[in-house]
Amino acid sequence: MQPDFRSIGTRCAAVRTLMTARSIARMYDQAMKPVGLTGTQFTLLVAIGSSDFKSISELGETLCIEKSTLSRNLKPLLEAGLLERVRSGGTRSVTHKLTEQGEDRLKDAIPLWDQAQSHIESEIGREDLKSGYRFLARLRQAARV
Repeated sequence: MQPDFRSIGTRCAAVRTLMTARSIARMYDQAMKPVGLTGTQFTLLVAIGSSDFKSISELGETLCIEKSTLSRNLKPLLEAGLLERVRSGGTRSVTHKLTEQGEDRLKDAIPLWDQAQSHIESEIGREDLKSGYRFLARLRQAARV
């Protein structure tokens, strides 16, 4: 008996969330082009600039990014001089902080992010979007292994 592939495709949480994530990532990548960032790079700069992570592992856990993927995504930001590595409190842990150039780039990117975010909010509505965020948090929690 042949499996019902269509049923899997329409029911699968992974397929549906990946499709959505890719569409949104493409939109933010396009929005960030004028300042030479990707949406992921913008997210990393914002996360690093807004919190005091004690290690790369803590940053990865917060953003749900595997350590190897995170390291690969941080590399171009380090090479561009937007981030610098910092030893955390005399331990072997390494964390990152924005450089002055990184802060400037982030400040240039914020109006572009605001335009993209406003577009999503106007298309969906702020309340529905907040509801969607709550649902996504529940979905992430359900997927924890």
